[in-house]
Amino acid sequence: ANAYCAWLSAQTGDAYRLPTEVEWEAAARGVNGRAYPYGNDFAADRSNTFETHIRRTTPVGVFPDGRTPEGVYDLSGNVWEWTSTIWGTDTSRPDYPYPYDGADGRENQEDGASRRVVRGGSWNYDRDYARAASRFHGHPADRFSGRGFRLVVRRPPSHLDL
Repeated sequence: ANAYCAWLSAQTGDAYRLPTEVEWEAAARGVNGRAYPYGNDFAADRSNTFETHIRRTTPVGVFPDGRTPEGVYDLSGNVWEWTSTIWGTDTSRPDYPYPYDGADGRENQEDGASRRVVRGGSWNYDRDYARAASRFHGHPADRFSGRGFRLVVRRPPSHLDL
């Protein structure tokens, strides 16, 4: 994911990266602190979780009623999404719990060996993992069809922004 971000940044001139855990959660919860990206109550027809019995990933947008009020698709279920945030080495509990402090070392991009936080749940996990506040972990070397990523982009200001 990081290599892809570097490649895409070089191709476009924009700065692409993985979201931090707190950025990902803010997009999923919205300003009102939703329980699920689409609302406060779980609905099996709004995300690809274990409850759908699809048993594989689906294309983005298959669950249009699962998008956030802001228009972001598939933040709940389908694939665990990588973040840039370090979980740590212990699989049973994070080295960096909440409250979030981006200056405490959890955003150390030089650490390529520690587990990272993944968010959003997956097609083979149940609704509890699809909550906007649910956190889990993955090792950077892990390969699994239930993991993916989305990007954050920072575009340089243009003359149109003046």
